[in-house]
Amino acid sequence: MSTKPFRSIIALLWLAFCAAGCAAAPAAAPQTPSPAPYLKIERITPAPTPSPTPVPDALTAGEGVYTFAWISDPQHYSESHPEIFCAMTRFLQEERERLNLAYVVHTGDMVQDRGAPEQWDAAEAAMRTLADIPHGVLAGNHDVGTSRRDFSEFNARFGGAHMEGKPYCGGIYEGGMGHYDLINAGNTRFVFAYMGYQPDEAAIRWLASVFNQYPERVGVLAVHDYFKTDLSLYDSGRALQKAVLAQCPNVYLVLSGHRYNVAAVPVSFDDDGDGTADRTVYQMIANYQAAGSEGGSGYMRFLQIDEAAGELRAYSYSPYLEDYRYWDEPGTENEKYPVDPANEEITLPLPWA
Repeated sequence: MSTKPFRSIIALLWLAFCAAGCAAAPAAAPQTPSPAPYLKIERITPAPTPSPTPVPDALTAGEGVYTFAWISDPQHYSESHPEIFCAMTRFLQEERERLNLAYVVHTGDMVQDRGAPEQWDAAEAAMRTLADIPHGVLAGNHDVGTSRRDFSEFNARFGGAHMEGKPYCGGIYEGGMGHYDLINAGNTRFVFAYMGYQPDEAAIRWLASVFNQYPERVGVLAVHDYFKTDLSLYDSGRALQKAVLAQCPNVYLVLSGHRYNVAAVPVSFDDDGDGTADRTVYQMIANYQAAGSEGGSGYMRFLQIDEAAGELRAYSYSPYLEDYRYWDEPGTENEKYPVDPANEEITLPLPWA
């Protein structure tokens, strides 16, 4: 059993963090951890015992296999645990060859409080580690607000100025509210289209126009709010399903966060109208912010694509805890938002094969 790293004293960490960024973290001083604000957890469980490493090692991409990494809802790291956010992005940088990492997706909520500059600074420092790795980002509700969406701070930090000039960025919508990336990996050409929290009709039309502009590319839709915790659809999810998934026959994946679950829900479409389903879209949600007492314990999702085998393998790993899967530990089923442990490591037929 490995010992979970102790939390550092936030004030000391922040001074060192601002000075040195994510590259060289100071030694952590022991401190009893306390739950971060906004974590709706009925019972805090101990740090999980590291799960047995899958054989072969899930993190190591075999020949012809490549990986998409997926981060979502790290707002409590930016608020209270910037060292965890840094550990996640540093892991992706250091292990990019082992993963054969082709791309990183971020589905929103960079910060907990959009009015706190130090949280934006923490998020920027962590994401800066990915500067030379193709990646895409979008705004969540904590980044822009709910009653009146304000994208100004997000756009200043991660919008047009962040994406412009990147060779894979195909276009930007409304200063950074949305954008799309053109990514080639393996034998497949992808178009990843992003849109921030609560897209309106104009934003949804723009998404559809992006996918229709690149019919020869495999489409991946990245949004913040799509599923509720019980996997029913938000209004935005229903609108996206109707106007984008159903109308764009090259869309095969939806990646979302916001609520508390890890799942892949298939939906089928009859693209040619002959009464037979022609295409399956895997609608995915992943959000670990309520896992443990530190805002998600560093868990993130990995989508491993094996084109030769016609498989998409999804799994979760925390470089902070050096652990696969969170909800496989006794006691986690008693937390307020339990997840079926079987959903954390799944193998699906490659939908575009």
